[in-house]
Amino acid sequence: MKILTNTQSIQIGGISQYSSLFQQFLEKNNKENVHLIGIDIIRKYSSSKKLLYKRHTNGQTTIITQEISMRRIQEVLPIIKSVKDLGNEYQSIIEIFKKLIKAEKPELIVINGTYFIPWCLYLAAKEFSMPIILHYHGIITKETANWDSHSHSLMKQMEQTFDNSRLYYIFPSNLAKTVVENEVFGHKIRQSAVLPNPIPTHFFEVNVLGGARNIGFVSRWTNAKNTTFIQNFANLNYENHNFFKVNMVTDVDSIPNRDKKISKMINLYSPMNTLKLGKFYGDMGIIICPSIFETYGNVPQEAIATKTPALIGSGMGVSEVFRQLGLEYLITDFTSVEKVFEKAKEATKRGISSKTRKKLKKAMSPNILYTQLLNIYKATAN
Repeated sequence: MKILTNTQSIQIGGISQYSSLFQQFLEKNNKENVHLIGIDIIRKYSSSKKLLYKRHTNGQTTIITQEISMRRIQEVLPIIKSVKDLGNEYQSIIEIFKKLIKAEKPELIVINGTYFIPWCLYLAAKEFSMPIILHYHGIITKETANWDSHSHSLMKQMEQTFDNSRLYYIFPSNLAKTVVENEVFGHKIRQSAVLPNPIPTHFFEVNVLGGARNIGFVSRWTNAKNTTFIQNFANLNYENHNFFKVNMVTDVDSIPNRDKKISKMINLYSPMNTLKLGKFYGDMGIIICPSIFETYGNVPQEAIATKTPALIGSGMGVSEVFRQLGLEYLITDFTSVEKVFEKAKEATKRGISSKTRKKLKKAMSPNILYTQLLNIYKATAN
């Protein structure tokens, strides 16, 4: 079975990790008659005569990297009127996907995410007869809620075009499925599965060195990740004579100039691979994940795997896993910075038991979850 999908090479982000881990699974289980074609579209925001094209095959995986000159979507949205105009703007991406689908002749197309590049793959895939799976790694309607009303409306309309009875949907949580049904599509979804994100095994092998006063945040610097809370927490910590040592892994260059002063109160780290990220978790006394909403959220479960507690909100899909593990006490409300500050102190003392980690390791095994994923792929392709 040949599967064509979109992937991405950036180190920070759930789609990148999910895709990379699935590729590793395929390589370790080479008895499976599966070949994965991953298309990595690299955005170039300046005109360039020479655009990189690279094709690399390793075992059962082929990664095709293609640079494309384009305008930033934040520049495009204010000056267009419709989703059709958005498709015209990024027609070159759609054409590349169509060309690759024709050349590769996959039996199944898997769309990772709902942002505009996965959407371009969807528009290309609709012109062919092979089955399509949409893996809901993020809900754009929620992620763009704080954008200006015109841009947000266009993003929601774009996401609503994914409402198609021909598609099979995979959600990382029941929360994600419910939100899409109620707030995006407006109806129940007929063909779908809920499959949580696995945890790479190396997170369970981290040598924990963290001190109780080390606090960590790991996320992109966007409103959806509740950066306002992070700044307020850093301010409160400063007022408390830096009781905690606050650290954050993020896309540092994307922090607006007006927020740069945050670097005086937070140790900022650029995105890192999962091996280094595991060490980062192990060096922390606690991880805080204040996201307003996430379809899932890999960070907190990875932290738990390294024995480091993580505070999360009920608006994260991974809260379902926390409840199954008996970690309800780590699910909190982020409206009060002071209360979270005190709860962080308590959680660092309590820690994570070996029994909890053992249950987590079994439930989130990549071999188990990706075997289920592959079975869904096979059933859909047939």
